[in-house]
Amino acid sequence: MRRTLLLVLLSLSFLSPTFAQKHKKPTQIQEDWLGAAEYFFDEGQYVRALPYFIKLVSSDQLNAYYHYKTGICYLHKSDEKELSISELELAEKINPSSQDIKLYLGMAYHLNNRFDDAIDMFNRFLSTNPPDSKRKLASHYIEWCQNGKLLVQHPMDAEIVNLGAPVNTAASEYAPVISSDEATLIFTYKGERSKGGLMDENFKPDPDGDYYEDIFISQRLGSGWLTPESISDQINTNGHDASIALSADGQTLFIFKSTPKNKGDIYVSTLKGNDWTEPLALGPNINSNNSWEGSCSITSDGKLLYFASDRKGGQGGRDIYVSEKQPNGDWGIAKNLGPAINTEYDEDAPFIHPDGIDLFFSSTGHNSMGGYDIMYSTKKEDGWSDPINLGYPLNTAEDERYYVLTASGEYGYFSTDRKGTMGEQDIYTVSPGYQGERPVLALVVGTVMANDKPAEANVRVTNVTTGQEQGNYSSNSASGKFLVALTPGNEYKVAIEVEGMDSHIEYVNVKNIETYVQVTDDVKMYSADNPKYKTPAQSLDSNNLQAKIDQQIAKYRSEQFYQVYEANNYKKILNAHGTQVQDSVEYMVEFGRFECPGDFHMDTLRPLGVEIKSKVDDQHATIYSAGPYKMMLDADAIRRRAIKMDTSLHSAVVTVSDHGVRKMLQEYRKEEYKRVDYVAPLNTVLIKCKSTPVPKVAEDPKLKDMVNTHGNFQANGLTYKLELAVVRNEKDFDSTVFKGFGPIDKKKYPDGSIHYSIGGYKTLKEAFAKRDSLVKSNPAASKAIVMVLDFGKPKTVEQYFEEHKNVPAILAETKAAVVTPPTPVVSNTSLPCIGDTLISFAWFVGKDLNDVNVYNKLIGLAGRLCAEDLIFTVQIGAYRHPENFKHPNLRSLEPPPAKVKAYPDGITRFTMGEFKTIGEAEVFRQSIIHLNTTDAWITVFYKGERHLLQECIANNFWGKAIN
Repeated sequence: MRRTLLLVLLSLSFLSPTFAQKHKKPTQIQEDWLGAAEYFFDEGQYVRALPYFIKLVSSDQLNAYYHYKTGICYLHKSDEKELSISELELAEKINPSSQDIKLYLGMAYHLNNRFDDAIDMFNRFLSTNPPDSKRKLASHYIEWCQNGKLLVQHPMDAEIVNLGAPVNTAASEYAPVISSDEATLIFTYKGERSKGGLMDENFKPDPDGDYYEDIFISQRLGSGWLTPESISDQINTNGHDASIALSADGQTLFIFKSTPKNKGDIYVSTLKGNDWTEPLALGPNINSNNSWEGSCSITSDGKLLYFASDRKGGQGGRDIYVSEKQPNGDWGIAKNLGPAINTEYDEDAPFIHPDGIDLFFSSTGHNSMGGYDIMYSTKKEDGWSDPINLGYPLNTAEDERYYVLTASGEYGYFSTDRKGTMGEQDIYTVSPGYQGERPVLALVVGTVMANDKPAEANVRVTNVTTGQEQGNYSSNSASGKFLVALTPGNEYKVAIEVEGMDSHIEYVNVKNIETYVQVTDDVKMYSADNPKYKTPAQSLDSNNLQAKIDQQIAKYRSEQFYQVYEANNYKKILNAHGTQVQDSVEYMVEFGRFECPGDFHMDTLRPLGVEIKSKVDDQHATIYSAGPYKMMLDADAIRRRAIKMDTSLHSAVVTVSDHGVRKMLQEYRKEEYKRVDYVAPLNTVLIKCKSTPVPKVAEDPKLKDMVNTHGNFQANGLTYKLELAVVRNEKDFDSTVFKGFGPIDKKKYPDGSIHYSIGGYKTLKEAFAKRDSLVKSNPAASKAIVMVLDFGKPKTVEQYFEEHKNVPAILAETKAAVVTPPTPVVSNTSLPCIGDTLISFAWFVGKDLNDVNVYNKLIGLAGRLCAEDLIFTVQIGAYRHPENFKHPNLRSLEPPPAKVKAYPDGITRFTMGEFKTIGEAEVFRQSIIHLNTTDAWITVFYKGERHLLQECIANNFWGKAIN
C-alpha cells in the first residue's frame, strides 16, 4: 500500500542528527531485540516487529527512537492503532527538536479521527519550513482532516458487517470480487494457508520470511458461504497472485501478478467446466512497460475494460483508464478517463456495475477523508458526473479499496484492516451498497440443459431495434449456468445455441423497467432424435422469460406502493394545509422511536437551534422530537433540515397534537388517504438497537427473586460477570472510578460497543455477593450490573432466565458437569443425561438459527437433554477439494482424529467428536473456535444419517424423548 511505503521512507529521516541522543551502551539482548525489530520493520512486517520494540521501550523508557518505531508499528495493528498516539507523543516529548515527529504524530491523530488535533500538529510541522515534498504531504493531510470532519458529522445510513467465518480468519483476506448474482466469492488471501508458507524474496522457506498472496474461492450455500479453498494450482504460484476482477457471470477472472522484473501486470484466466485455465498476460495496450497495472473491472457485455495504471501521461500518480475490445479479441488503445475522475493524486480499484454506467473507484483525491476513499460516478452522454464520496463509516481515515457491488445494489463488498477485524484485513459487506439511485437492470440467471445434461452454449444477445450485438455470453460446460445482464431502454433477442440442436430464442422488452429485477430462466434443449424434442414452432407458444420479468416488475411496484402513495399524499397535504393555523392543533417533528436511546446522536442536530425533547412510550421506546409548531410547514422545514444533517434520520416524520392527543398525520388527515387497499400506520417505525442495551435497574425486586430462585444454578458454558460500563468510545470510560476492583476485562462487540467487566463467577448468587461487597467499600460499584455470559454471549439476568422459563425444574436442579473441553463420547450410555423430560420445541420451527439469541435459546433449552439414536458432532470444514483442508491447530483436541466423509453433493465434510447432548457439543465447538477454527458448527446424526439442526426441529426430533 502506498501509505505503508510512505511511512517506511519517512522513517529513515528519523535517524537524522537532530534526533540523535546519548544513551548507555545497549546490552547484548537489546541489540538482539533491535536487530530482529529492524529486520521485520524494514520488511514491512510491522506486527511481527512490534513485540521487539515493546521490549526495547520497556528496557529504555527515555529512548525516543524506540517510542517512535513502536508508534509506527501500532499504526499497522488494526485493534490497537490508538496506542500509536501515546508512543509518538512520548517520542516528541523526549525529543521535540525533531521536526518530522510532528508529521508522524499528525498522521496518528488523523488515523484515529482526532482531526482537530491532527490539523494543529500538521500546522506546527509546516511552521518548521520542511522540504517541499513533505510540505505538500502535510497540506494534503490537512485537506483529508477537513473532509473527515464534514463526513463524520453526516454519516451514511447503512449497515456494515464483518463477513465473518468461514471467509475471514486471523490472517488477511482482501480484494473481494463477486459474480453478479452473489453466488461466487473470490478473494486474495495471505496467511498460513498460502502456498509455500513463509518464504524469503527468492521463494525459499524462511521462518523469518513472509507469506505470499494466493487466490481463494467460496460458493454461497443458503445464506452463508462454504469454506474457502485455494482456487487452483494452475493459478496460485509461490509468488504473489491476487484477484482483482471477475466478470459478471463468474467465468472470467482477472489476476494481478508481479515479479522482481516488473512492477505488476494484469492477467486473465477462464473457467472451463470446473477448471481454470493458465493465466495469460493482457496485451501491451493494457500492460505497458515500466509501469504498474494492478486493478481492473470489465463491463457485463465484455466490451470495455476499466483499469488503473501509473503510466506516464496521466493526471498524476495512478489513474483510471478504459480500453475497448476489438473485433479480433485484442484490447484497444487505452484512454484516460480525464480530470472528472482522475486527480493529481492516486485513483485505483475501479468497479463498473453490470448496468454499465455506475463506476465505483478509490481515490486519495477528490474529498477523501484519508488515504483511499471509495467514490462513485455515473456515466452521462457528455461524460462522467462529479464523483461522490460514499461516506462515513464505510470510508474512514484508513485506506478503503476494492469495492464491488451486487447487481441489485443491495450489498457492497470491500476489505479493510479497521478496528474490529478478526485478524489483519477482513472482508465486509455494506447494505445498501449504493448511496445514489438504485441500479436499474434485468439480470437473467439460468442453466442450459442439452438432452438433460449440462451443456456449454453460446448465448447471443442482440438489440432488436438496431440489430447490433449487445453481448456474446456462454454457459459453463460443467454446470450449464449462464448469466446475462440486460440494460434498460431496449428490446432484446436472446438466442441460446448448442451445436447440433435448434436454437432457443426469446424476445425481451425492458424499455420501461424502473428497478432491478433478477429472474431464473432454465432452458432445456433436445436433439431431433430425442423423444422430448419439439420443433421451433412448437416452442414459440410462450415467452417465459418476458413473463417472469413482468412478474418481478409487478411485485416491485406492489412493494413500492405504500412508500410512493404516502409520499405523494404528504406533498398534497403540505401544499394544501401547510400554512393553516387551527386552535388546539399543533405539529411535532419526531426524529425517531429508538429501542436504544444511546443510538440517537443529539449532538448532530445542535445546529438546528431547537429544543429536542424525549419521552418513553408504552412500548418502552424512546421518542425524540421537536416542537410544537403552529404550522405544518414549519415542522416540515425542521424535519428536512434534520435529515440533511443526519441521513440516518430518514424516517423522521411530522405528527399532530390534536387537542393534546398525539396522532399520526395519516390518522388526522384520513380523508386524504381514500384508497381501500391502504392501511394507515398506527405508529412510527421502531429503530432497533445498534448497540447492546444496558439495563438501568440494579436493585429490582424481580432480580432478587431470580437470585433466590436461580442463585445456585450452573450450566455448561454459563458464567456471570459484573459489567461496569458499555461505551462507544474508549475515552468515555474512566477506569479510575473503578480503582481497586481488580483486573478489568475489555471486549469490543460486532455492533461497535465496548464492554468493561470484572470477574467470572460460577453462580448468580456469587456474582451478586461480589457486587454487594464492592458497593460497601466503593459506591461506584452501584453502577455495576450482573450479566450472564451464555457460551460467551452477554445477556441480562432477566433476559437469560426469561428465555429459560420453560425449562423444567429438573434442569435447574441438575448440576451439570463442566468439561473444558468435554471428552468426546461414542456410546449412548457412557454419559448420563436427562432423556425423560418432554419439552416443546415448536417455537424454533422456521426460526433463523444464525440469530444468536435464537441459537442460544435452543442451546439453553436443550443443552442437557438426550435421545436414543441421536448423536451430536461438530463440523469443522466443508470442502469441494478435501486435499486443501488442514487443521494442525486442532491437534490438542485429538484423539479422536477428524472424521472425513464425502457426500453426494460433491462436498467433503470434516467432523470432530460425538456427543449425547447438544450442550456438550456446543462447549466443544467453542473450544474449537478459541483455537481459531471459526468455521465450526453442530450437525446431527440420527440413526447414522446426517441432518441439520433446523431439520431436527422441523421433524420434532423424530418424536424422541428430547421433545
